[in-house]
Amino acid sequence: MELILNRKGVAVKPLLFTLLLVTAFWLLKTAFSQVSTGSMILSMTTLETVEQILEQVKEENSEASSRGSGKKKPSIKEEIEHAKGRLSKSEYKAAKSNYKRMVEHVDKLEKYKQNPLKYDNLGLLKNAPSEQVRQKIIESRIAHLEKEIQTFYTNIIKIIN
Repeated sequence: MELILNRKGVAVKPLLFTLLLVTAFWLLKTAFSQVSTGSMILSMTTLETVEQILEQVKEENSEASSRGSGKKKPSIKEEIEHAKGRLSKSEYKAAKSNYKRMVEHVDKLEKYKQNPLKYDNLGLLKNAPSEQVRQKIIESRIAHLEKEIQTFYTNIIKIIN
């Protein structure tokens, strides 16, 4: 006994089954095309700590690692370029902007760790009442920069994945 759709005599079960098959094939085709074109990013995973992010960015920006031999994990910049084909123009620009700002903050952090007094624009360190307060200001500034770096990295991951 077939279910009949209204008065036209169209069977419902075969129609629904055909629609289900077409949808399943379309989903499989989409998944396989992403895998075959390499647009799926499998190597880009969130790093657990700021130290890991700092180390990766330093390696990417050092001349020694760019000229080194051997196959390494793709850099963050390479992952962004690899994802360019499947991102919208605004997403791609946002990922590049976040990467640029992350690199700038890594540089700021390294310079600040080397000489905090040189980057004391507001005079907070110079005018600190005690060494403990001065140290707390330094630690807070470092923590803030590390948090910013982590945020930029997380934004990149969200955009390209």
